[in-house]
Amino acid sequence: MKHTKILATYGPSINSVEILHRLMAEGVNAFRVNCSHGDKSDFLSAASTIRDASAGSDFPIGLLFDISGPKLRLARFEGEIALEKGDAITICAGNSDIENRIIGVNHPEIISSVRMGERIMIDDGNLLLKILEVNKDGVIAEAHNKYTLLPAKGINLPDTDIKIPTITDKDREDIKTAVEVDADFIALSFVRSGDDIIEAQKLIKLYGGRQKIIAKLEKREAIENLDRIILLADGVMIARGDLGVELPPAELPRLQKRIIRKANRHHRPVIVATQMLESMRFSPRATRAEINDVATAVFDHADTVMLSAETATGEYPLEAVQVMTAAINSAELDNDRPRILFDEQFIEEPIAYTIAGAVSSTEQLSQTKAIFAMTTTGYTASLISKLFQGVPIIALTADHKVRNQLALLRSVYPLPVGIFTSLNGVIEKVNEVSQKYGLADKNNNVIITGGYPFGKGTTTNFMMIHIVE
Repeated sequence: MKHTKILATYGPSINSVEILHRLMAEGVNAFRVNCSHGDKSDFLSAASTIRDASAGSDFPIGLLFDISGPKLRLARFEGEIALEKGDAITICAGNSDIENRIIGVNHPEIISSVRMGERIMIDDGNLLLKILEVNKDGVIAEAHNKYTLLPAKGINLPDTDIKIPTITDKDREDIKTAVEVDADFIALSFVRSGDDIIEAQKLIKLYGGRQKIIAKLEKREAIENLDRIILLADGVMIARGDLGVELPPAELPRLQKRIIRKANRHHRPVIVATQMLESMRFSPRATRAEINDVATAVFDHADTVMLSAETATGEYPLEAVQVMTAAINSAELDNDRPRILFDEQFIEEPIAYTIAGAVSSTEQLSQTKAIFAMTTTGYTASLISKLFQGVPIIALTADHKVRNQLALLRSVYPLPVGIFTSLNGVIEKVNEVSQKYGLADKNNNVIITGGYPFGKGTTTNFMMIHIVE
C-alpha cells in the first residue's frame, strides 16, 4: 500500500466504469472533475459514473470538484494573428477586430485594472506583451516575441492587482452542484486571500454541504497570503501551471518545498499538480525528468500527486497511472522521515497530538505492521499521517463523508465501522481487518489508538500495542 496518493482527472479518455475500475486497481485514490470544461449535466454525469465505479472498491475513493474561478481569456474570434517581435496590438473590453489587431477579453475588469509598463502573458507565457498605453479604447501592448495569436487563450497578469471576484456566478452554481452530488472536496481556483476561503465556506454551508475546501495556489497574491490561506483552508493544491507564469519558473522548486513543509506543519493535505507526466498525453513512456518530478514530490512528503490531461484527454491514461504508481513506490523505498519539532506544529488538540507522537515513536521501535486509528472527524488520522508513518494508517470511522475525505491523506486508508461500545469490539474488528487486507499476520504487532469512552466522540486519549490473533 503506497503512502502517497494519486488524484486523477476525469474526462473523455476515462469516462466509463470499466476504465475507472482499472485506474483504481492501478493506484488512483480520488478523481477530479474539472468544472472549466462542460456544464451542469456533464458534471452530474461525471459524478454518477465515478460513484458507480467506486461503489465496490476496497477503500473509499474521493470525488473532487475543481471550480474554474475567474479564468482570464482572450475572446473567441475567427482566424489568427501572426505577431512579430515589436508588433503592437490592442486589447479591449469590446468586440475583436483581427484585421486591425484588436482583441477582446472575457472579463472587462482586465482593462480597468492594468497599468502602463505592466506585463500581459498569453498562453501560459508563450507570448509576452508589455503595456505601452492605457486609454478609453483599451490597452495598447507590444509583443516581446514572435507568436501566432489564437482565440480563447489564457491570460496572466503577474504585475497587476486585478479587480475581479475570485468566486464568479458560475462558480456559485458549480459549488451548488458539487453539494448536490455530495462531492467530498471543492478545489477553489485563483485564491488570493483567506477571505476567498471564508466566502466559499459560507456558500457550502448555505447549500447544506460538508465539503472540504482545497485552496489552489496559482496567484502571486496567494503566496503573499500563504499562512492565512493554509490556516483557513482544509488543504492546498500547488497548481504549477498558472503559478509558473505568475512567478518566475525558476522559483517553483523552492516554493513547492516551502509550501509542502508549511502545509505539513499545519496538518493540511497538500497536492502537487500540473504536468507531472505531461509527455504521457501522447506517449506510453514518461521522460526521466517527469519521473524525477513525481519522486521529488514524494521525497518532500506531499500527500497527493495529480494527473491532469494525462488521464482526462490523454492517449495513455492507464499507463500514466501505472508509471506514477511505480515512481511513488520506488521513491518510498528510500524516503527518510523529516525531523518533527513539536514547537513548530500548529496544534489544535495537544493531548491528541501527544498520543499521535507516541504512536509514531512506537511504530518505529516495535516492528508494527499497521496503525488503526478510531476517528469521528478524521482529525486523529490526520495528526498521525503528518508524522510520516512507515506503515499504513487504517482509519476506522462510522461517518461515510469523513471516510471519503481521508482519501487524499498520506498513508491513510479509511474503512467503515459501526459505533464501538467496548475494547473487545475494537480488537475483533482490528483482527478481522488485518487478515482480510493482508495488513498483519497472526502474532504481528499493530497499534490501536482512539478516544475512550467509546461512542461519545471523545478526543483521542489512548494508544495500545495489540498482537494480532
